[in-house]
Amino acid sequence: MNVKVNKPSLLKLLPMALLSAVIAMGIASCNKKDDEPADEKETIVYLPNVAVTSFKLKANNSVMAHLDSVFFTIDLEHGVIYNADSLPKGTAINKLVTNISYSSAITSASIIMKGGTTRNDTVDYIKNPGDSIDFTGNVSLVIATAQEEMKKTYTLKVNVHQQDPDSLVWNEMALAQLPSRLAAPRNQKTVDKDGKAFSIIEENDGSITISTSDDLYNNVWTKTPVTLPFQPDIRSLASSSTSLYILDNAGILYTSADGLSWDSTGETWNKIIGGYGDTVIGLKTTSSGLVYAQYPLKNIEEKAVAEGFPVSGHSNFVVHSNKWTSSPVGFFCGGERADGTLSDAIWAFDGSNWILLSEGCFPAVKEASIIPYYAFRKTSSSALIKSELEVWMILGGETSDGSFNRTLYISYDNGVNWRKGDTMLQLPEIIPAMTGFDNIVCCTTEKTSLSNAWKVMRSDKPAKVKWSVDGDILSWECPYIYLIGGFGPDHSLYDTIWRGALNRLKSAPII
Repeated sequence: MNVKVNKPSLLKLLPMALLSAVIAMGIASCNKKDDEPADEKETIVYLPNVAVTSFKLKANNSVMAHLDSVFFTIDLEHGVIYNADSLPKGTAINKLVTNISYSSAITSASIIMKGGTTRNDTVDYIKNPGDSIDFTGNVSLVIATAQEEMKKTYTLKVNVHQQDPDSLVWNEMALAQLPSRLAAPRNQKTVDKDGKAFSIIEENDGSITISTSDDLYNNVWTKTPVTLPFQPDIRSLASSSTSLYILDNAGILYTSADGLSWDSTGETWNKIIGGYGDTVIGLKTTSSGLVYAQYPLKNIEEKAVAEGFPVSGHSNFVVHSNKWTSSPVGFFCGGERADGTLSDAIWAFDGSNWILLSEGCFPAVKEASIIPYYAFRKTSSSALIKSELEVWMILGGETSDGSFNRTLYISYDNGVNWRKGDTMLQLPEIIPAMTGFDNIVCCTTEKTSLSNAWKVMRSDKPAKVKWSVDGDILSWECPYIYLIGGFGPDHSLYDTIWRGALNRLKSAPII
């Protein structure tokens, strides 16, 4: 009996072991409602005889180590066979040998190559299974039973990354201006407030603009001119989990819920370091000298600042938590010490105390920027198996000789150890060297169709990015880095926002 396959999606969703059993037996299903007449009974007969049950590449170390371990998804519904996790950039795919399994009922199997760089031909796969295939063009597999009673065509794809997947992509087109009301703003500071970008901008006429955005990807901002009852120290702006804080030009600490209305705390500080939980921490001068400060005061003792602790020019303050810490840990890098020398250290705060976490792993700098992000590292003998890790990166900053640091440094262990990032992680020349820029990392929804590209597949280590499937559309959250503002060698403000992302996170996740 020759019946057209009507609902192959069921087979696509079955585990391979169960799928093999289904193929061995065949499936006939009768679905009938109690009140349906007998002649309206729906019968579905699947055609497992034309189902490809396994597709692999044969080992070839001259092409790539562990080539035979590359996983291929077999989409029975749409007739597409492909590798969801693309091969490394530059992998030669013009002479690959395949290992394809299908039912013993198949009497003909042809691989058709069109538009390849080295071969345009048809291979009789049953007679010549060891023939090499050129996957640089369009490749299809046609299998059929005797007299072509049952026949099916599959599109075969061997995907290769067009760029290094673990590099950062800083596209010169991904450039926008600061969210000022007037051209050529003088100063700005941008922080993350409740998952939104919050900027305070000093315009070129001295007026102040408060700008907010929850859509940085499309550069959509709400800009509000404000009149403050004090002269703000723009670069002192910080955000806690509940409030914004800023110093005025006399060091008085102000707080606000929305950035439009500000109240004095009655505190006078030398420096705001950053937000920690629902508080802000910094430095202030008392009768005992320079001490650590917190507002509202909760867990810390206002004791003398440690020798060598930077008193200005440190990076942004970042906070992280993990299963090994009883409370979140915040840290910053670099800065200027009380004696005027620059620091090459990481100082960390655990909610009560400050400690010197590490030093000497990067150049002594001031006004650098720490960026929280993700990276991938090889974790096994397979070139394809990598683990996604949370990382921290140091960018920018001014060194003691007045030059600007262009080298990106990266830490895989929450700031304890640092090393130079790989070549592909470094900033491209199109982005100028700068110091004192802000950064925000936020996600944008990316989408792709499941019908003819990336597919949902099982993985022991699913991607940490959020994802969802709606019909044939796979959506996931790609974290983009935004470099905001910054100052050039002449100490003037760059009126720019740069956007970048790790290539691998721009590709559909393995889920």
